[in-house]
Amino acid sequence: QISAGANVVQIFDSWAGLLPDKYLVDFCFEPNRILVDFCKKNKIPVICFPKGLNKKYLDFYNYVKPDGLSIDYDVEPDWVRNNLDNVTIQGGMDPKILLLDEKVIFAEAKKYLTIFKDFPYIFNLGHGLLPNTNPDKLSKLINFIRNF
Repeated sequence: QISAGANVVQIFDSWAGLLPDKYLVDFCFEPNRILVDFCKKNKIPVICFPKGLNKKYLDFYNYVKPDGLSIDYDVEPDWVRNNLDNVTIQGGMDPKILLLDEKVIFAEAKKYLTIFKDFPYIFNLGHGLLPNTNPDKLSKLINFIRNF
C-alpha cells in the first residue's frame, strides 16, 4: 500500500477484543506496534483499529502509539474523549443505526460530532456496513456530516 502511494495505512485487528487479557500484549499490542513502527519509519501515518478493546484502548494506545485510533461501537465516546486525548480518533457509530429511521441516524451522528467537536476526529462507523444498509440513508448521512 505504501509503495502504491497510500497517504495513510489502517491496521484492522477485528478480533482484538476476543483475546484474553494475558495474550493481549503478545498477540495484539506487539504485532500492531511492529507494524506501526514500520509505517512511521516510512513516514506514513497509521490508524489502528483494535476492535472490542473497550477501555483497554488506552493501554493499546500507550503501548502501540499509532497516529490514529479507530473505535468500535461498544466503547462510550465520552470515555474516549476524556481518556484518549493525544491521538486522532476515528469511528464509533454502530452500523446497525443505519437500519433505523433517519432522525435516529442523524441524532446518533450528531452525538459523535458534538462529543468530538474541537478534537481530532474522523467520522466513521464503528465497524463495516451491513449488507441491508440502504444506500440512500448512507448518502443522506454523508450530507448531514458535511453540513454539520
